[in-house]
Amino acid sequence: MSSTEPASPEASPRPGGAGGSGADGPGPPVLSGPSIGGVTLAAPFTLAPMAGVADRPYRRLCLERGAAMATSELASAAALARRGKRTSELVRKDPAWRGGAPHCVQLFGKTPQEFADSASFCASELGADIIDLNFACPSRKVVKSGHGAALLKTPELCLRIAEAAVKACGVPVTVKTRPGFSPEDLPEPLVYSLAPKLADLGVRAVALHPRWATQGFGGKADWRITERLAALLPVPVIGSGDVDSAPLALKRLRESGVAAVMLGRATRGRPWLFSECLALWRGEPAPVIGREETFLCASRHARLLESERGKRAVFVLRSVLSWYIRELRNAAAYRRRICSSEDVNEQIDILREALLGGGGDEPPEGDARPGGTELP
Repeated sequence: MSSTEPASPEASPRPGGAGGSGADGPGPPVLSGPSIGGVTLAAPFTLAPMAGVADRPYRRLCLERGAAMATSELASAAALARRGKRTSELVRKDPAWRGGAPHCVQLFGKTPQEFADSASFCASELGADIIDLNFACPSRKVVKSGHGAALLKTPELCLRIAEAAVKACGVPVTVKTRPGFSPEDLPEPLVYSLAPKLADLGVRAVALHPRWATQGFGGKADWRITERLAALLPVPVIGSGDVDSAPLALKRLRESGVAAVMLGRATRGRPWLFSECLALWRGEPAPVIGREETFLCASRHARLLESERGKRAVFVLRSVLSWYIRELRNAAAYRRRICSSEDVNEQIDILREALLGGGGDEPPEGDARPGGTELP
């Protein structure tokens, strides 16, 4: 399966990375995405499974702008094993999406049998083409329950979970992980010993966010760990962490040996970052995104949410629309008005005033150029 037609049908990627450096050192990117257990991505840029962000409307928005895959928010394996209606709707394949990008569902939990049951259900009933196992989430609530990155404290449990999911679901299984739980646990990152064992069990790709779980999102992502893992594994490695511009995404793709780059927090209010990445990867000029394009994208985001959530969309949009205006000089004043509104149409009108009515004063230097400002 593939998403939109790749830019070039030539040159298949090496197992460890598409678009990365080959045996002779860094070179131009290979214009095809990685193959994950026979599911081929059209390009090497994917959306991270961000809780509270990567809902169905946002995934579609990013897919429309060139994301080769948009993984669901993390979903409870326990709830899906019980066929929970709310969780099932959270991760069900978008019935309105007609593109070919694979539907990837991410599961979290700590019981192998629940992972097996939920993975099978997602593949057979909810349209999942790929199942991703969360060994990475560092949030206090998730870790306290023994889920997410807490699993890295018990590598044998990680292996049992992966084996159960692989045997049960009949579609490719991937893992998102961190180097380990804490740098004090081992003399070197756990992922160097754990990931090869996962690959031996049938895991078809590993996404690595190269911060220790105890770091959360603090400090800097150490891509040296990702580079070493990409060279070590026989399956594709997807790199994640601190990629906040298209030039940096392309640099990571070319220099680290990864098969793909996963974009996360930097896409909030900038889903067109995928379009910029694709353009640079193909050797084309990156699109220039000004205020009109920003408004059109944000208002479409609002309407997609309204269609999905009805009257409750107004509450979600209080944060979502704030993403799109955060760099305006008067962003705080407009954010207060958006947050006090109880009508989607009014929220969109405030957004229009902020972006197109001159009320936000002059855009910052990065507003009408490719790329964008760095995240803190």
